[in-house]
Amino acid sequence: MNRQVIINADDFGLSPAVNRGIIEAFKAGGITSTSLMVNMPGFDDAVQLAHSYPDLSVGLHFNLTYGRPVSDPASVPSLVKEDGAFHGEAIARTWDSRDVSRELTAQWNRFVKTGLHPTHLDSHHLLHQHHPEIYKVMAHKAYKEGVPLRRVQISHSLNDVPSPRMTDYILLDFYGGDEGRQRLRQHLLSIQEGVTEIICHPGYVDDTLLEHSTWIEIREQELALFANPEVANTLAAIGVSPVNYRVLQRRKPSVRSRVGYRSRTSRTRRQLSSPLTVVQRRSRGKGKRANNEKKKVPLHYN
Repeated sequence: MNRQVIINADDFGLSPAVNRGIIEAFKAGGITSTSLMVNMPGFDDAVQLAHSYPDLSVGLHFNLTYGRPVSDPASVPSLVKEDGAFHGEAIARTWDSRDVSRELTAQWNRFVKTGLHPTHLDSHHLLHQHHPEIYKVMAHKAYKEGVPLRRVQISHSLNDVPSPRMTDYILLDFYGGDEGRQRLRQHLLSIQEGVTEIICHPGYVDDTLLEHSTWIEIREQELALFANPEVANTLAAIGVSPVNYRVLQRRKPSVRSRVGYRSRTSRTRRQLSSPLTVVQRRSRGKGKRANNEKKKVPLHYN
């Protein structure tokens, strides 16, 4: 197996300026994939752009923290405040999994009605990594729809949960300034055989972004990097193939449950409230022990 990388830009659809930056990065060869927020102000603009660039892999960026639900707020009461807007992640442990499933179906259906089909499923603010019940809902949806699910770094203790297709590794980091450029280069040089996903958040800043997100300056810094031909040139020079989530469609998902997996320990919970450990985790490997590489980086994107 050769070395392949998916470079996915999150938050497509958040705002027109973010959309414009993501498309610039794609045209430069700096990203290969993106994830679409279907309930945000830049949604219609993002859909038009996605139709214009059919080679761009577009997945669903399941969102329960920004804006309002696609569902009737009265049908997902545990997710929303009195005004119908999302509560946010602070009270995620009180969310009803039936409400989560209902809203996931609504967001999925809005995506499909555009004439596009999600190439993968992931979540805003890494919700399915931090919250086992959200992981369970999303794993079932990904398996049912036959699409890959973004790899998580925390194994949840859950029974009767299918294992949808995933990448072999995932890298979560941020890439501001010269230090970020050097970190990205080191990440690219360290890519192992199999499929690795690198997550980024390139984009321009506009008033819509300022209204909804605190993740501001870093987006333009990452855009300056991922819209630079240097990324594509580096991949070519080191023999890593840029791919998107469509390559995982050839993999067969497993119906096995995740019995024996451990949920978050107190140590992991402490990590989640501070700069986190990035783990590249091999999902497969015949007779070989998985190799883990760890780096301290902030993991909670805003």
